[in-house]
Amino acid sequence: MDLVIKAADLRAAGVPAYVIDLKCRPGGPWQRILPGVLLLSASPPTRAQRLRAALAYAGPKAVVTGVDALHAHGLRSLSPPPRVHLLQPATARRACPEHVLLERTTRPPRVVLRSGLPLADPARAALDAARHDPDPLRQHHLLATAIRSGLCTVTTLTEELAAGSRRGTATARAALRLLYPLLR
Repeated sequence: MDLVIKAADLRAAGVPAYVIDLKCRPGGPWQRILPGVLLLSASPPTRAQRLRAALAYAGPKAVVTGVDALHAHGLRSLSPPPRVHLLQPATARRACPEHVLLERTTRPPRVVLRSGLPLADPARAALDAARHDPDPLRQHHLLATAIRSGLCTVTTLTEELAAGSRRGTATARAALRLLYPLLR
């Protein structure tokens, strides 16, 4: 159990709002980790709890992408960024809290369910992670690691690049051009 719940779900289950407020006071047994989302523990949230909280905050059509999605697909060698990266429909208007990167998209990814989490497919997740990393060497390493692990191929990454927006993809395109000759 991840101990993450929406405050609205607690109220719907009969927990009065004043009890929620009381338990979430400083030094209390619960904490608010995102607007309207609680952690039923006083301990610092784990990455998995932050991920579940971000999904609860963003709503039912949100999808995990980037490094967190790659981790859930089995690629554990990459260190997670400070913010959880989610995709949401272009029509959604949720604000971005401090620990969440909510990216609106008109082209939702193919969703893969793992451990109850809606994940972007590996190629989309790898490119989304690369697009948001300012370091070209880390982008190259990320894409090369995703390919070497067998999660995706140069072809699937190239097809994903061709289908999506060109914004922020110049370095990823250059990295794939460098990787392609090495993988033949």
